[in-house]
Amino acid sequence: MSMPRFVKVLLVGVSAISVSACVSLLPEVEPSAIYRLSSPTPASWTSSDGAMIEINIPNAPRGLSSDSIAILTSDRHLAYMGQAKWISPAPRIVQNLIIDSFNAADGQLVPARPSDGVRAQYELQLDLREFEASYDQGAGSAPMVNVRIAARLVSAETNGFIGTRVFTAQARASADRQQAVVDAFNRAAGDAARNMANWSSEMVSR
Repeated sequence: MSMPRFVKVLLVGVSAISVSACVSLLPEVEPSAIYRLSSPTPASWTSSDGAMIEINIPNAPRGLSSDSIAILTSDRHLAYMGQAKWISPAPRIVQNLIIDSFNAADGQLVPARPSDGVRAQYELQLDLREFEASYDQGAGSAPMVNVRIAARLVSAETNGFIGTRVFTAQARASADRQQAVVDAFNRAAGDAARNMANWSSEMVSR
């Protein structure tokens, strides 16, 4: 199997991502690049008139819960970029991006983390289902980044669901290169987070 030089293949099938340990075929090396997701510019840092919403860290299967950049090979095996990492575990950087997207939306919801210790009127419970670049057109092609996040909007007052939705987004890398793949992650994750912020505002305004 021909793979890009920046991909480190792991002995784990897609169906076993959440239950199997990942065993590297290659020796561990220090990453040469650390990446973060690009955040939108906040519309205002001073607006505090909206209702508070607590953004939880997404639950994620074991294969997507680390700071490794996940890749799905053409034969449907999970792999990671061997010379690159996210700046934080994937669920954490997704949480940060969603919070920044709420701030950029300048809507009626003010985001907070559970660790902030504030009393929020709403809670956003999240599951990170997909966060990987897929070689859907074969090894050596420009991969497609797939992001899928399940969201449950909960009222803190009633502890009941206001709404549930699965947010999906895709972006194809411009080339089979490390930076191009990360750029595609930025586009796909940004679309999903922006749509989530807009949907949440619409749901609480009904």
